[in-house]
Amino acid sequence: MTKRMASIGVALAFGAGVLGAGAPALAGGKAEKMQALRTEAGVLQDGGRVEAVELSNGHGVTARILSYGATLQSLTVPDRHGHLADVVLGHDSAAAYEKVQDYFGVTVGRYANRIAHGRFVLDGVAHQLPLNDGPNSLHGGGQGFDRANWKVVSVSAGASASVVLEHVSPDGEMGYPGEVAAKVTYAMDQKGALTITFEATTTRPTVLNMTNHALFNLAGHCTPGGALQTRLTIPAHRF
Repeated sequence: MTKRMASIGVALAFGAGVLGAGAPALAGGKAEKMQALRTEAGVLQDGGRVEAVELSNGHGVTARILSYGATLQSLTVPDRHGHLADVVLGHDSAAAYEKVQDYFGVTVGRYANRIAHGRFVLDGVAHQLPLNDGPNSLHGGGQGFDRANWKVVSVSAGASASVVLEHVSPDGEMGYPGEVAAKVTYAMDQKGALTITFEATTTRPTVLNMTNHALFNLAGHCTPGGALQTRLTIPAHRF
């Protein structure tokens, strides 16, 4: 029997190149070598070992990614004066992410946001999901992609720096139909822009809505008063 395969892909981009910070990407007319460092980051309650990968453009922009939840743990960027700050909210250890499910910086799946009453109908078949947000199913039903320790399949450096993580969700997990092989790629360019690319292949029709759940404070997450002291201005013709 052959499996019926379907695949999707989507990308998000943010970082120094988008936030308007960062140092020049070129020095002496030559491209800088991007850096990628792979290290151990702790042990989960089931004994699984968590890995961390740090991507850096060599000019102060650094992203740290954990295998647990395929999580963006930190994103350090320089401001216009060259002062460095981590602008992404997160926890200091993998154990803290396992203990508290607040979704900081994690990869959310199978389905980001809420599904009313935890129920959907696909091709005439009703599927019931766990209810973990009052009457709704939220971010995969409580044991979604954020609770998986993803496999680090490749780490690369050079003209760009990247890490690729993969996770397989079996058919029927959390009530979702079809086996899903998911892949997340974090990549940083010489300007310090970080791109997150999501890809997935499924063995049968299913619903899928992956995203990264990073929360930002552009003044740095240690800023007194938090993001509530930040003023956001949006040029617009109407509210």
